[in-house]
Amino acid sequence: MDVLLKKARVINAEGADVTAHFIAGAEQTLFIARTLGIYRAVLKERSPSCGIRCNKKGDRIIAGIGVTAALLKQHGIQIISSEDINEYP
Repeated sequence: MDVLLKKARVINAEGADVTAHFIAGAEQTLFIARTLGIYRAVLKERSPSCGIRCNKKGDRIIAGIGVTAALLKQHGIQIISSEDINEYP
């Protein structure tokens, strides 16, 4: 969420700021979801884009939601962790 609020950035392994790319990808995902009438999405946990409870920062796993997950949630799309998929019909 902090990335969407411009309080944090996404930096790749080489040290380059890729925040704009992550935001653009999240916005494109939201556009596709809205176009197709998607109301629920299963996202890969520990992804800096899709993590729901945690994501990767370098070699570490940190608490926090990914950029795409945050944007989808912000727009009312139910997000489900790939680790919890068996709990849903």
